[in-house]
Amino acid sequence: MAPPKLPASKKWRESLERDFGFTYISSRKKLPDPDSVIWTTSCSKTKKTQRLGMPRDFYNGRYHNRFYEYVENNNLTYGILSDKYGIHMFDEKLGYYDIHPQELTLEKKEELGKFINRKAKRYGFDEIIFYYPSPLMSKPYFEILWFSNLKVYYMSKFNLTREIEP
Repeated sequence: MAPPKLPASKKWRESLERDFGFTYISSRKKLPDPDSVIWTTSCSKTKKTQRLGMPRDFYNGRYHNRFYEYVENNNLTYGILSDKYGIHMFDEKLGYYDIHPQELTLEKKEELGKFINRKAKRYGFDEIIFYYPSPLMSKPYFEILWFSNLKVYYMSKFNLTREIEP
């Protein structure tokens, strides 16, 4: 079965919740317990080229650097959604790659989603937060996450540089 289609309109939030079954985080009050989820963002075309590396060694866009600062300052489990690995966890050294999300077939997205599910469970999680400012640029990752069958939270307008309030 194919994932739902996300409309290229202001109705994306409704579709994300209704069709994908994701929870959109519009305020701090809607955040789940920060320690109960894997925090994620997408991979990026901005990568340092080296043979092996941790997520911080490869993915270096401006959103990524704020993301790293937030999750590391708050001791949160995180990973980067990857067009090759499904998810590149904070403690993994993996090989460099250059794959664009438009190159992914539906079958490959399903494979990546299932891999994310297995890896999340191996780390003890059933839920994931996906952060990226542009919902329309996130379409391939929404599809991959839909295939993961995990509980997915999405946030596009959350100031990651603030500390989590107790």
